[in-house]
Amino acid sequence: MIRAGAVALALVLAGCHGDALRGDVRELVIGTEGAYPPWNFTRADGSLGGFEPEYLRDLCARLHRRCRMVAMDWDGMIGALQTGKIDLIADAVQITPERAGVLAFGRPYALTTGVIATLRGSPLARLGDDGVTMDLDGKGPAFAAMTDRLRKGLAGKVIGVELSGAFDTFLTQTFADRAGPGVSIRYYRTMGERDLDLLNGRIDATLEDESYIRPLLATRDGAALVMAGPRMIGGSMGRGEALAFRPGDPGLRAQFDRVIGDTLADGTVRRLGLKWFRIDAAPGAVRR
Repeated sequence: MIRAGAVALALVLAGCHGDALRGDVRELVIGTEGAYPPWNFTRADGSLGGFEPEYLRDLCARLHRRCRMVAMDWDGMIGALQTGKIDLIADAVQITPERAGVLAFGRPYALTTGVIATLRGSPLARLGDDGVTMDLDGKGPAFAAMTDRLRKGLAGKVIGVELSGAFDTFLTQTFADRAGPGVSIRYYRTMGERDLDLLNGRIDATLEDESYIRPLLATRDGAALVMAGPRMIGGSMGRGEALAFRPGDPGLRAQFDRVIGDTLADGTVRRLGLKWFRIDAAPGAVRR
């Protein structure tokens, strides 16, 4: 993910009377990017929009807590959490083993996959295994064969990815120490620059989250693109998105886990996923 400069914005001032009854009067500060649409983005007037700002308004209202989202650089977000400058992170944070070593993840509120997007006329549009879920934690002959097909299909191609993201890690691990041509990885600080290069044929494909690609395909420019190959999950791509807390703050995590469960049960996550991602992003949802 690429992170924007810090700008503090009010998310919600909800249930002040409820705060007084519960004794929970301290404002919660939530770190986000503000530049990762459709999960979160900064509007022209400086306000935050997207799936997570809308979802966090709902969660904080259910908790009767006052919350404020602040947009900050991803590179400093975990440090800000550890030093107490923010109370939690809501930034489409994928649950990976590496991150679980320093963060306490709450209950997953979304489950999305990594997908390859390329121009409709590109040879990669016929990559194979279209729509099949590829679990990167998998083993066995079928997984090995799918991985081999993916390596051969992407060999010699230029793939654009966000700087310091999970997709970069996947490509590096998949093509490391392999005989023959690998992939050339081109790094971008903004998704807009990456998308422009993809549309103009300066890169062969991108590897990105399905929640970002599907809305892009629905735009006028994005109609020139198509998803190809398997949907990828697990490993460096994580097993869902969750709020991230300090390991020493289990009480706050438990509070959010409870209301997240309520939003999964009453269809709130499904509704917001369809609105912002054009998919039902709730964990356990079946997508085609």
